[in-house]
Amino acid sequence: MNLSPVKQYADVVNGVIHIRVPEGFDAKRVELTIVPLEDESLLPTAFQQFLLDSPEMSDDEYKAIEEKRQHLQIWK
Repeated sequence: MNLSPVKQYADVVNGVIHIRVPEGFDAKRVELTIVPLEDESLLPTAFQQFLLDSPEMSDDEYKAIEEKRQHLQIWK
């Protein structure tokens, strides 16, 4: 089970909030804390959201890049 907290911003429409849970989230009960958001500047910009939604680099991918960097250093 994924125990990582999920932080989302949602709009209240006619007293209802819709929350999308991440794929694979299978908990039957959750704890919600609802806090009014008055400052729109706290919302992520489109670029910030793009970065948050981007996939992370695996350790193997990072290692491959580091090996290529070391190989290129030899050619300098």
